[in-house]
Amino acid sequence: MSKISFDNRLMFTYESKSFPGVNKVAALVRQDIYLVTGFHAGEYTRGCKCRNLIIYGTVDKSDYLKELEEKGLIDLEDVRGKWEVYSFTVLDNPMDGVDHALVIAGSDKRGTIYGLFHLSELLGVSPLVNWNHVIPKKKKNVFLTDSVNKVTKEPSVRYRGFFINDEWPAFGNWATEHFGGVNAKCYERVFELLLRLKGNYLWPAMWRSNFSMDGPGLESARLADEYGVVMSTSHHEPCMRSGEEYSLLRGENSLYGDAWDFIRNREGITRFWRDGLLRNQAFENVITLGMRGERDSKILSEDATLKDNIDLIRDVLKTQNGLIREIVNEDLTKVPRQIVLFSEVEEYFYGNEKVKGLMGDPELDGVTLMLSDNNVGYTRTLPSKEIADHPGGFGMYYHMDMHGGPYSFKWIGATYLPRVWEQMTQAYDFGVRQIWVTNVGDIGTQELGLSYFLDLAYDIDKWGGTDAAITQEYMNEWAERQFGGMLPLSGRNKAKKILWDYTSLLEKRRHEIMNADVYHPLHFGEAQKILSISDEILKEAGALKKRIEDEDLSAFISLLYYPACGTANLMKMWILAGRNELYARQNRIEANDIADEIDICVKEDANLIDEYEKVDNGFYKGFGKSEHVGFVNWNEEDNRYPLRYLVYGANSPRMLVSRKDDEHYMTGLEWCDRPQTWRDMLRPDVDSIEFDLISGSDKPFSYRILSDCCWLNFSKTEGKVSKRERITLSVNKALLDEKVTGTFEIENPGIGCVHVTVEAAPAEAPKGLFIESDGYICMEAEHFMDSEDAGNSAFKVLSPYGRSGSAIKVFPSTKDFLEEKRRPWVEYRFFASEDAEYEVIFELAPTTPVTFTGGQFMGYSMNGGKTKIINTVKRPEIQFFFSEQWQEEAKANVKKVTDTVKCVKGENNLRFYGMSPGIVLERILLVRKGIELPKSYLGPRESYVCYEEE
Repeated sequence: MSKISFDNRLMFTYESKSFPGVNKVAALVRQDIYLVTGFHAGEYTRGCKCRNLIIYGTVDKSDYLKELEEKGLIDLEDVRGKWEVYSFTVLDNPMDGVDHALVIAGSDKRGTIYGLFHLSELLGVSPLVNWNHVIPKKKKNVFLTDSVNKVTKEPSVRYRGFFINDEWPAFGNWATEHFGGVNAKCYERVFELLLRLKGNYLWPAMWRSNFSMDGPGLESARLADEYGVVMSTSHHEPCMRSGEEYSLLRGENSLYGDAWDFIRNREGITRFWRDGLLRNQAFENVITLGMRGERDSKILSEDATLKDNIDLIRDVLKTQNGLIREIVNEDLTKVPRQIVLFSEVEEYFYGNEKVKGLMGDPELDGVTLMLSDNNVGYTRTLPSKEIADHPGGFGMYYHMDMHGGPYSFKWIGATYLPRVWEQMTQAYDFGVRQIWVTNVGDIGTQELGLSYFLDLAYDIDKWGGTDAAITQEYMNEWAERQFGGMLPLSGRNKAKKILWDYTSLLEKRRHEIMNADVYHPLHFGEAQKILSISDEILKEAGALKKRIEDEDLSAFISLLYYPACGTANLMKMWILAGRNELYARQNRIEANDIADEIDICVKEDANLIDEYEKVDNGFYKGFGKSEHVGFVNWNEEDNRYPLRYLVYGANSPRMLVSRKDDEHYMTGLEWCDRPQTWRDMLRPDVDSIEFDLISGSDKPFSYRILSDCCWLNFSKTEGKVSKRERITLSVNKALLDEKVTGTFEIENPGIGCVHVTVEAAPAEAPKGLFIESDGYICMEAEHFMDSEDAGNSAFKVLSPYGRSGSAIKVFPSTKDFLEEKRRPWVEYRFFASEDAEYEVIFELAPTTPVTFTGGQFMGYSMNGGKTKIINTVKRPEIQFFFSEQWQEEAKANVKKVTDTVKCVKGENNLRFYGMSPGIVLERILLVRKGIELPKSYLGPRESYVCYEEE
């Protein structure tokens, strides 16, 4: 067994003929080794004696690799000529005087860099070591054996990167504070992060920045090329020109004219593009084609026709390709180019039944067609069969940050890994494999989602697949890498749960569009569930923070404490705001205490941001500055903090009685009170009811609970209430033989008496059926009772996933069953209380049609009847991307499809069929006609089902 030790006898080779960027990365790795071992690696001189040697280089650009290959000690045939591949080989006696060596051989510049950074990771160094100051755990007797030897495969996606966007006020202020601006010094830090995360591709900041001017000059572009970072520009910045450059260079006497208008200023705009290509031609680029209006707006006025727009873009493409042939390479197939089909440009590509679009246009041969998501993480159109073989392939522009419709989200990273997994693996299956780029806004607090996105793009076989649980495995591994050096196992496990809990909260509702009216304060306990999770995050994260050493606070606060507690505190603030308003309307004296708690949350929001920006001597200063509270428009304009309601108590003691999940209450007063009947315990799995005794005055009241019903039990039967007291009413259902009805009273001596009727039934139910209660049946999609495959296609459970934590989807994800006779299905069985019509609501993930036509279909059947096929797109005659449905679903993160079915009293079955690609079912809800469910955001909890083993 060959072995190399990382001790005070370790050396690195150095070859001046190596790529300068590779040698710079080697210096970073040497520093990584020092952080782990405490030893500085020396520099090897050929011919000297060396105990342990790191040999690195690029195939056909290294004398060391050439020598070892000629000796037969390494085989480079599996590396040579490949894209971003490296071999990693521990061996003994590679050269005279050298006892042990690790040989890292890259197929190209980036292959070598990835091999070097792989060494750092094997030693326990996080890719975020310098970005978030994740200090690795110190180790003794560090070594590697030949068990780590390997040759990597080419990355799954050719170009993998991110877009620094919406960078003011956060990223821009951070860059100005630390580097004097968004310049080459700033980008060197960004390039290192990108490469450590196995990315290779970047769209630079562009709101007020000019990548090829602010370096100063071309220094940022030159540095990117040195490191092997492939530069491009965003969807509206053609020919290597940033979006703001034209506004700086335009003018009445400018060579480029004074109008960003290809029709009126053709010569000036063409010259502007030409000079951009000339300026950046020496670097490795992917050149953006096409044209939009200034500041990412439409290119023509609203009265322009679709044909007008398409003809203009076709003319633009022809001009740009001509410039590229002239300046960069006559053979366009050797020039990486892209056009981003974002916003209205997508329509220009497809056209309509009357106007031919750009699809199939020869000017797009060899151009990567960059598709996009719906601005919130669900992909839009994917390659259809007719364009699947498009030369140039396909890319995806994905959003983890957004400044635009349907709403902006730019504060703390809100990426839920299962959504990225499901959407991007599906995109890959459809052939989107040339470019993946994600908008990460300011980068800060996006580290988790960005890491997964780039790792998935680098090795989709490892991190993709058909099991959503891979995202939990990834998060656990990621947490170990970041927190392994600062927390014991118990602490790391708590950190993993905190990460999962806060990102799951954001899958239900993002920060900026959270408000007091989202979750109902009481119904179905949904607000309390969010509040409990938030409180637990704040408690556990706070406890962990006390255990963190000062040198680790930077990483802990930036990667866990600030994003998790910032999220939890904001959610708590809004839950309390909703509760405060309801309680105040009901004159609950407790509303005043909740108003004080809201004030504490508002102040804590500012404190958390301040702590984040001050930790590590202000290392993250600037990153917390994005507005994030109470958006009432698509952006932060006119945003509002929660209102606080205060109440004056009644002049005399006042008692209110309410079940904990019900906003309706009783007072026990003589004339206007309405007694209630509680039927909760008719449900087989419910044997207790919690209710509150509430004070509507600052004067306490006394109470007594009286009942002659022997099967009713109370946790407490008398006492005094100053604000609120919770009582548990329970029944031993084992003593019940049939449905029973009982009553009890809550007496407020001298004031009033509340009368309550209680109905209960034995814990009996038909086996294997969901049981109707309170007029509804709710079934989580994962809990189907039967299923059938269709060939190699079948439904699979996605867990974790979505708002409720699980879902089902057909795999392979590309299969369309709309015109098929045989389709995969799952079956649900339930017990209906009556022969009646029911409204059936299918809750789906808010995915969008994979084709440009307005159709995404689902199908179901009832009780063996005919399959009913429903288009989930409500208005197929208009573009889905701009529809009201798109906006509503994007905000609530759910698509609801409603129909009416007839159920028979007793057993019923419902089959759900695989139909269009992209359909993901989360829940099914049936509500008997005439029943109005209590208002809620997440809906009722799942109905009871008795399984055979019970």
